[in-house]
Amino acid sequence: MNPNKKSLGAELFYYFNTASSVKHRQKSAIADNEQSSILPHSPIESLAPDLWHVTGTMPNGLFPPREMIIFRLSDGSLLIHSAIALQEEAMITLESLGMPKLLIVPNRIHRLDAAVYKKRYPQILVVCPSVAKPFVEEVVKVDEVAEEILPNYGIICHVPAGIRPQELAYELPLSTGKALLFTDILFNLTGAYLNQYAPKSQPMINWIGTGGFFGITGLGKLFYMTDKKAYRQWLEELANIPNLQVISVAHGSPILTECNQKLREAASRLL
Repeated sequence: MNPNKKSLGAELFYYFNTASSVKHRQKSAIADNEQSSILPHSPIESLAPDLWHVTGTMPNGLFPPREMIIFRLSDGSLLIHSAIALQEEAMITLESLGMPKLLIVPNRIHRLDAAVYKKRYPQILVVCPSVAKPFVEEVVKVDEVAEEILPNYGIICHVPAGIRPQELAYELPLSTGKALLFTDILFNLTGAYLNQYAPKSQPMINWIGTGGFFGITGLGKLFYMTDKKAYRQWLEELANIPNLQVISVAHGSPILTECNQKLREAASRLL
């Protein structure tokens, strides 16, 4: 594909993925009862010591469920990755884990509920990759760039190779090992996950080739990938991270076993 046409296609894809969700949040901002506009979500569930996740739905039923990560920093405060607005009881549970300090908006698509968290926690630092800053600031002011501030907390920011600049992968230090957070460049929409959280949209997700495996999707290859070989090699390098305990993606079930091997399998899909 012509690089200019691919770039235009990616921009249209971004727009399609953000338009309905931003419209939903704009409506909720003027609602009499903001809690009534919060989308359904799972309870806060533990993945590892000091690491939790929440699964939430999207405004348009055609979109797959989304994942939020909560990570307790060494000072006892919380880092939120890809925020999901929660019902009040769940927000209180979240606050019992620690006070939110950092909010990572991972890319221009996953900004739906960032302003909700900034409103509730005015002191929270909104963080995003440098490449995403202009787009994130369309909905909330960015306080810090991820590449600059996160290493201060022992978090390694991995820049994807062979992918159109849009997001980072984050390596978190756990007491039991390491966790890797991805956003849209890897999916893990297993049948069990879709049956639980998006049974109505499962046929569409499977039809467009986004479900049933851990790896970059067909749409990801079309709109995000610029160099298949470079991306494959990058995944293989990440698969060498020692003691990798958790892999989280923005859309799909977290991986808690054989994480290194799962990354190698995702890379092998690109051969």
